[in-house]
Amino acid sequence: MFQHFKYPLQRFFSRGLALKNLPRKRVWLIALSLLILDGCGTPEKYREDHQITNLHVVFLDNDTLHDEWAARTGQSGVEFMASRGQSNFPQVKTLKGFFDFTTNTLFCPKWNFEVCGHELHHAALGHFHQPH
Repeated sequence: MFQHFKYPLQRFFSRGLALKNLPRKRVWLIALSLLILDGCGTPEKYREDHQITNLHVVFLDNDTLHDEWAARTGQSGVEFMASRGQSNFPQVKTLKGFFDFTTNTLFCPKWNFEVCGHELHHAALGHFHQPH
């Protein structure tokens, strides 16, 4: 009797056949196909909206950023940490930007997209790319 199988390999397993009974090239082809198709499919759609009212963005150079941090927190913008792992050298942690929750102000270096984000620069500064 002819049976309809939902998955291609289901036919082999329903008859009790193992992959070892398949030719080696076919096993490699199946394995490769499964690896390639594993990540395929429709990606989940994602959207997260935030309305930020009264956000104040301040772009600073690094020295002024550290001065602003020290004035607001009383702490240095540079921290020495004990060595971790196999390194015998202490690690230096440096302030790159911060958000002041009391004033709703974001402080970050200008043009540093890793810290403040490219699109946030557009939101604060408008268009800054050169026309092509």
